Amino acid sequence: MNKKFLLIIAAALIIISSGIYAYTYTTATGTLGTPTPTGDIATVNATANQPGWNDVLTTANEDIIYRPIGIGDETAIKSQFPASGEHWDKVDETTSDNDSTYLYTPTTNYEEDLYITANHSTQTAGGDIQYVEVFMVSRVILSAELNSAYVHIKTNGSEYNGASENLSTSYALYSNQWNINPQSSSSWTWSEIDDLQTGVAMRKAGPAIDSRCTQVYANINFDAPELNGNTPTDDLFEITVNDDYDGNLQVRVYLTNTNDLLKAYDNLSMYLYLESSEEAGKTPSYQLMNLQNGIAIFNLVGISGGSYTLSVTGGTYQLFSREISEWEAGWTVTPELYCEAEQR
Repeated sequence: MNKKFLLIIAAALIIISSGIYAYTYTTATGTLGTPTPTGDIATVNATANQPGWNDVLTTANEDIIYRPIGIGDETAIKSQFPASGEHWDKVDETTSDNDSTYLYTPTTNYEEDLYITANHSTQTAGGDIQYVEVFMVSRVILSAELNSAYVHIKTNGSEYNGASENLSTSYALYSNQWNINPQSSSSWTWSEIDDLQTGVAMRKAGPAIDSRCTQVYANINFDAPELNGNTPTDDLFEITVNDDYDGNLQVRVYLTNTNDLLKAYDNLSMYLYLESSEEAGKTPSYQLMNLQNGIAIFNLVGISGGSYTLSVTGGTYQLFSREISEWEAGWTVTPELYCEAEQR
């Protein structure tokens, strides 16, 4: 993404025969009504180093957990404890409650449950899905003679099972990972995650050996930009003042592409700092520029030539969402800044 920085020569310095300095200001069509200047009062140039605006798009690898919130397409497991309520609310807890709530079955054949989960929010998840892993916390009441439980999913109308597990007599965590959608043989999509049903299947692990399940959940691993963070920092402009100039300058910085930034950011603040300015000696020492004000003004007072660097020293941002594909066309994360300096 290109970074655009617009430069302006704010004033020209000329020397007349009497030795007194006179000033004339440039316009879009040129300098009017003066002899040829011998130099500029000040020039403004973009610095070689610039903030790494694209850093806000750097992806982070994260996990998000989805737990049952309702009945899915199957509720076939025979029994639950306690008897009141629904199957899904016996396995939805954030921390396993062991035998306080669970599903169980004494039957010989596998019985399956499926549960729905909440839709994802692009404020918390988005980007590329690396894998889906479904977990169950299960046990048997006596030493198992048979494999007796597996995790179970339904996606795009088709059902798939994890490996059949030989359960221990203490609750333990078992899982199966799908790196791609087994129905489409392609990477998972977030719409498929929204429609995914997760569950468990159980049978008895031998004569009079019931299987139990107390918790089911899905972990989605994904890569996406962070929703918010610290504004990238570095130098922006170098204001170089003519060695023959003594006096005051006002430096103004304008944000010129707010509309396109609002397609990517919910908010963006930049702490702008101009060394040796009046503002640099105050608290705070920076001028705040954001998507609402779009301007920062600095004053260089009593200067005699010299070079002065204007920088971004801090700030914060929040993106519109973590799913770039839903951003409006024409978005950018790179501010376009226009800087001018003129005699005050």
